[in-house]
Amino acid sequence: MLEDQPNNGSKMIYVLDTNILVDYVDILPGGTDLQPEEPTIDLNNAHLVIPTTVIRELASFKKEKSDRGKAARIALKRIRWMFEGRIHNLLDSYYLRAPLLVTERAQQFSVLPVHKNFTDCLPFKPAEDDMDGWIIVTTMVAGFLAKGLPIDGSASKEDVSEFSVEQDYGYPGVSPAFDGRVVLLTNDNECAARAVKCGLDTRRYGYKYPEPYTGRRDLVVPKEIFHEFFTTQEVPLEMWEEYMPTQPKLIANEFIVMHLEDPADYPRGFDPIDNPRFEHIGMYDACKEAIVSLKYASKFPVHLYNAGQAIYAEALMNPDIAAIICRGPAGSGKTYMATIYGYTACQRGEFIGVTIVPCESHSNLGALPGNLNDKMDPDVRPIKNALRNYLLNEDPILKRQLANLQKHGRPKSADEDEEFSEEEKKDARSGEKVDKKAKRSRKAREPKTIKQRLEERVVLIWNNWFSNIPIDNARGRDFSYELAIYDEFQDQTTKQADTLIKRLGKDGKIIITGDVEQIHAAYIDVANSGIEYASRQLVDSPLVAQVCFTEEEVMRHPLVKMVAKRQKAERIQQTTPEEEDE
Repeated sequence: MLEDQPNNGSKMIYVLDTNILVDYVDILPGGTDLQPEEPTIDLNNAHLVIPTTVIRELASFKKEKSDRGKAARIALKRIRWMFEGRIHNLLDSYYLRAPLLVTERAQQFSVLPVHKNFTDCLPFKPAEDDMDGWIIVTTMVAGFLAKGLPIDGSASKEDVSEFSVEQDYGYPGVSPAFDGRVVLLTNDNECAARAVKCGLDTRRYGYKYPEPYTGRRDLVVPKEIFHEFFTTQEVPLEMWEEYMPTQPKLIANEFIVMHLEDPADYPRGFDPIDNPRFEHIGMYDACKEAIVSLKYASKFPVHLYNAGQAIYAEALMNPDIAAIICRGPAGSGKTYMATIYGYTACQRGEFIGVTIVPCESHSNLGALPGNLNDKMDPDVRPIKNALRNYLLNEDPILKRQLANLQKHGRPKSADEDEEFSEEEKKDARSGEKVDKKAKRSRKAREPKTIKQRLEERVVLIWNNWFSNIPIDNARGRDFSYELAIYDEFQDQTTKQADTLIKRLGKDGKIIITGDVEQIHAAYIDVANSGIEYASRQLVDSPLVAQVCFTEEEVMRHPLVKMVAKRQKAERIQQTTPEEEDE
């Protein structure tokens, strides 16, 4: 409920930058969505100030056909709803004397313009189109009002000098000019840096989301749990809760990778490093209320090298799982294993085909040359590359040909030692043209290279079982009796993700792959990425499994694994305590 209330001058004043309203529009009342339970800053019992410059900037965004444009339209609608019909004296707005009280949040809201002469007392004046500069000026106006200073430009140099940042703040991040009562909320680093130089206090704002659900736990367990699982292939929920009382509640289809603290406690003959049957990995069966051993991973058509691949294979091969979310660094096998599963499942008659939906961050296919398949070929090339690698590793004819090539080099054709036959050389010397038919005949006798054979097989498999559609064409479809692979899902918004995860049809299956460390779409981060949204919506369902690979499970060239480890170390080193809270 909104009501007018005089400002008692004791509340914290937070001036909102444009990016705060665009990224977190629910900071404004008027929507049906509830605010997150854990914002990084508690704004209850605070006075939130919206500069008129911010409203101008939102108005410039509202015509954009983007998430930013949509958020701007929502923000402007809510601001109008808040203040419409509550007209005050003109000076009330300039002096923050008539804020609106949002009773359910114990907050006050005001829209603050800047007196035309205010900058006369300042050593700088922003350019007319310098939006950040005017937001900083508006924050200074709020500070002047909080200290009871004039805002019509008549403040003395002594008053303005109090805004110097060359003073001891008392405690980190609080400007002495406002006694810590006025803060600019902005996630724009440039704007924050300029504000600090003007003596202002700035803060980031965001939501504290729980740790992403990974679908697996790598745990050191008591030897009683391990031996019970090893001997009976099952651990009842009661026993798990008895021996692991501090562990969070088990989630449906959650995988448990068990280890023992003392290597001597492992059963005789069990090797925790080289264990091709993965006897130390279980999955929580919510119907049985027990952690059960892997039943389907051994049936996967390719060799499995690590725990992450075994977990992924179990989820893929399990006929009771209708949706899989797979995350992890590049090179861990997310797309490769999904492709091979789709191809072999079609051969077994489980699906009528595989539909690839590349969730790329761009969608301007019309500007590219060729037909639709030509336009989309770069986006589905990883799928074709997976088929190519699979054939090289599994097809006996190609494997034998590759081994011979590596051992003996390329075999020569019967007449390859001579570029032309003696008859063809004679015709050439006499000036006569070499017969085209003879040329074609000679070329037909030449053996095909491995690459040629490989490309022919990939094209044949693709034409028989695979198809691809742009992401926009996936809306309105349902994938009945089909396998759908959503690749690079981290680049989707939450709205797009919500639409796509509902495309599952009768006897169909969807596989969602992505890596939140490789987000390329604008205005999308880890918190609002489509793959994280899908993970939160589909968690704890017997029909869904979630898989997360680690950096140690990257299967590409050792150089790729080294780069992934270094990138992780750099991310940990560069993360500030404030960013960790967010």
